[in-house]
Amino acid sequence: MSFKISNQNIVFNTRTSKIENTIFLNILKKLETDLKETITLKSNEFKKLGSQDIIEALNGLMTKYISYSFINEYGKNSFSQFPHVSYFSKIDDIFYITIPPMIVNAFKKNTIESFLSLRTFFYFRQKSSHNFFNLVLKNNAENINLILSIEELKNIFNIKEEAYERFFDFEKALLKPLVENINSYSNYTLIYNKIKKGESKNNKVTAIEFILKNNSLIEKNAETNYLIQLIKNNIEDYKKIWESINSSINDIGFIQCKRAILFLKENNLALSDNELINYLKRKGENIEEILQLNNHTLIKEKISLYKDVTTFTKTIYNIMIGYNFYYSLNFKFLKDIKEFKEGDTFFYRDENYIVFGTYIENRGSFKIFQTQN
Repeated sequence: MSFKISNQNIVFNTRTSKIENTIFLNILKKLETDLKETITLKSNEFKKLGSQDIIEALNGLMTKYISYSFINEYGKNSFSQFPHVSYFSKIDDIFYITIPPMIVNAFKKNTIESFLSLRTFFYFRQKSSHNFFNLVLKNNAENINLILSIEELKNIFNIKEEAYERFFDFEKALLKPLVENINSYSNYTLIYNKIKKGESKNNKVTAIEFILKNNSLIEKNAETNYLIQLIKNNIEDYKKIWESINSSINDIGFIQCKRAILFLKENNLALSDNELINYLKRKGENIEEILQLNNHTLIKEKISLYKDVTTFTKTIYNIMIGYNFYYSLNFKFLKDIKEFKEGDTFFYRDENYIVFGTYIENRGSFKIFQTQN
């Protein structure tokens, strides 16, 4: 899923203490393996912290807020604010900690929090890192090249001009931790090059060239390019179809979009550009319309409850035998019937018929199309 937003900004109103940060990072570590809003911590997980230390840190996390804002595709301002921890309780030496759903969503796919790269901000200790990442995230390009003078960087990092007079100290304290966190916890890859005054090796560094690669966009574009190659011979307006496939991947995911396009290719169903766009907008679900456009007629449709998957496939078998007894001996048809499992899509095709069926939790449906002579 893709979100059309602009002017996004993420703010941590107060920096966490060292102990609070230790507790919060431990919460995030648990969250990475179990996406639940309530997690448990044991006192003995922190060798140098007692129960009272943990209680004080959790109280602090409940009073320190994170917020994000953006302008949505309709021009409306959206703002959300939430604490690091919603509330907690303690039974013996076990803490039961509930965290806001926005923090959980930051670790999930296809959420606004994931799209905003909120998760990455959790691992920044310096406000300077927040400022820099907010700046680059306002650009949605696949590759971002940004040249900033040392003075501009110090302004972004909100540090005094006379601080970190040696570039070595500036790089060690700010640049390297920034790069490490972005590369480790975001969908971006950040590298930087030093720009010096003159060509001498020992000359002063005056600016930094940042190169930020949006790995999500790179991956998505690669997926779109792969799918369009499957049907390129039937396309008239390449750009228009590329955009349609790209939008479909955003809406329904790569796997479902790939399945819909492979169905067309494997069954030699030729569509016009507009028909293909409509097919993808309908998530590949308007198959009856598509088949009728390609010389097929719907002759049987049924939605019903069935005792089990065997009863469902036997119903299809009996109907096909009624059309032509040949199907009781057709190896491919019998194989497809035998191997069909609950949750799969039943599909059979020959020169005369096409059969679609689905069966989930005792509810089955199928359609049978006949080729027009």
